[in-house]
Amino acid sequence: MPKLPLYFFVLLGLLSACSATSPMSPTPLITATHPSPLPPTSLAVAATPFTTVTPTPKGNGKLFIANYFPWYDITLWAQRQTWDVPLKPYSSDDAAIIQQHIAVAQSAGLDGFTVHWFQANDRTDKNFSQVLKLSTGKDFYSTVMFLNHIVPHVQRQTVADSLRYILTTYSASPNFLRAKDKPILFFSDMPRVPLGNAVNPIEAWRAIRNDVDPKNESIWIAEGLDPAYLNVFDGLFIYKIDHACCPESYKKAPRFAAWVRDSEKATGKKKLWVGTIQPGWDDTRTVGHDDLRIPSEPFARDRKNGAYYLDTFNAVLPTNPDMLLLHSFNEWVEGSQIEPGKSYGDLYLTLTKKFSDQFKGIK
Repeated sequence: MPKLPLYFFVLLGLLSACSATSPMSPTPLITATHPSPLPPTSLAVAATPFTTVTPTPKGNGKLFIANYFPWYDITLWAQRQTWDVPLKPYSSDDAAIIQQHIAVAQSAGLDGFTVHWFQANDRTDKNFSQVLKLSTGKDFYSTVMFLNHIVPHVQRQTVADSLRYILTTYSASPNFLRAKDKPILFFSDMPRVPLGNAVNPIEAWRAIRNDVDPKNESIWIAEGLDPAYLNVFDGLFIYKIDHACCPESYKKAPRFAAWVRDSEKATGKKKLWVGTIQPGWDDTRTVGHDDLRIPSEPFARDRKNGAYYLDTFNAVLPTNPDMLLLHSFNEWVEGSQIEPGKSYGDLYLTLTKKFSDQFKGIK
């Protein structure tokens, strides 16, 4: 296997090329911001094993998807970079693990993953390919969270070529996420796109889309704190819904939804509002590690045994999102995961299933 690109080292602060196994301490890594995971009575949900949770019909047809991170090495879990650890250490390249993640996600009412993707033929690409192949016949539909434009020194033509590669290579898969028979792509870190001859990021994206998808035969959804992106993209979502500086930013969901609906009225074109929810956050253990994304102040949010997760869901549901995005299924380094962990077991899978049924109108 060739040497992995720089971004794996700076993104996670670990050697992604390393494959040696290390024993993991059986002691859960719990900080003061994460109390004993007993579900509060206000949630009226009991934590049950995920094996007892069964998939449900599509209900109203709305989709509930989750951010998925495909770059973990088995050595990470003993390095104490995360406040909690999965039930067993794993490597993201293991097909059996990917298959298990799909099954667990589906049991919790999720319909697919947005797999964080950097470039063709790297680890993220190969594992995205595995996600699609292992979803065959499972009614599980995934796409990419496109990040090629933030790879160091990438050129705008490379960004366009990478998008063409994704659409050409994967969009015909029966398990690629689609709406009205159009493949859906998600984009993060919008201002980081190489400008080329463009005067601003929005015009740079317009040039890229005119190059890659001039007839709008796919659906592009932007991470958006600027409604002007709707002049180029077909929808908006918010990636990070809480911040060290601005607690409870998730309560601003109605503002973002209004941007999308106002754009629909002004243009006469359907735009998608994708609401984001998350169970918690804690990236305080990553201090001192480089990160490919724009630096931000580390912080932690008390999960409150699921009450924080419920608050984010209740903030988004009244905005009537076209799609629901969970951040995240397995972002352990930033502490937003619902994947079963040593400190809270299956609690967040159970809550996710409850939220999924409510969002889809399933009783």
